[in-house]
Amino acid sequence: MNSLTVSVIGPYRSGKSTLVNKLQQRKGAEEDVSFFFFKYGGKNVTLIDTPGDMDNPTTLASVLTLSDSIIFCVSPENGVNLQVGEQIIMASSIGIKHGLICITKADISTSEEISKLEKQLSAIIKGTSMENFEITVIDINNDQSMADIRAKISSFPYYSENIEKPFKIFIDHAFESKGMSVAVGTMPTGKIGIHSEGVIAPAPFTKDISINSIQINQEDMQSAEAGDRVGVAIKGVWPWDLPRGVEIRKKSSFRDINEGDLTVDISPLYKQEIINDVKLNLIVNWQNIVVTLSNVKRENNKVTAHFVADKNFCFDENDKMLLINKDLPIRFLRVVGKAIIS
Repeated sequence: MNSLTVSVIGPYRSGKSTLVNKLQQRKGAEEDVSFFFFKYGGKNVTLIDTPGDMDNPTTLASVLTLSDSIIFCVSPENGVNLQVGEQIIMASSIGIKHGLICITKADISTSEEISKLEKQLSAIIKGTSMENFEITVIDINNDQSMADIRAKISSFPYYSENIEKPFKIFIDHAFESKGMSVAVGTMPTGKIGIHSEGVIAPAPFTKDISINSIQINQEDMQSAEAGDRVGVAIKGVWPWDLPRGVEIRKKSSFRDINEGDLTVDISPLYKQEIINDVKLNLIVNWQNIVVTLSNVKRENNKVTAHFVADKNFCFDENDKMLLINKDLPIRFLRVVGKAIIS
């Protein structure tokens, strides 16, 4: 079955969590993010409900780097505020091209308020990767409206060519079961089966492993492929050796480094100076790495620099990376831009 990972984002009190609860059929783990599932139109959809509170933007950045598409919730009650703007810039910097903008709380809003918000949203997404997103007004108390949203989500594209790429699992949590550790996470590329061999990364967690069993949405399976949210049982590894940010990957299909050179496409709205010795957060999937820059050179909106990281991280050419200046006050744009490591 074709599987999608869809993030549901939006500012505080945007109605996104209420929408997710109406859409889902089964709920997953809940920490600072929650995972929900539903099946529709031949697709298995994982919804990730993200925190609306943007005091720390790195969690949302992580979720967006591992998402296929997004549902962006905005309500007339709050309108287009700083959080809306920052989240749009974050999604566009990463290059999210598929999704839906939902105007929520229509039942407590006037038609004039809804029309005004539609016009504001159309203007603010112009020139971003979200420019062609449909803007739709939803009624969470109307079954047909919810069915329409499920149908729109299931129409998001699935890229079957991702199955042919090396497998990787981005772990978000782990637990012990029957003497084995079960790692749970999303699988953006590749295909695995029982007894597939791989490696845990990055250092110092590096260890060769073999997969003993596979579950998808709590159902035992013989295999899993790109797009699935999986739980895989592994012998000889403790759950505390599988914290969020650790990944399971095919051997020799990735890089594991703590120093290198990067290029950043700076967001035009990011106004802070980027200088030598500045510390920024590099977000790669669930990995959150503090990097210190040196030999910084800027030409227009492109910066090149050498970096030293506070710990090892792993990646391949298909992973999306975002630089965040999380220490800035919330009134400033904290999205530096998309990063590429050479």
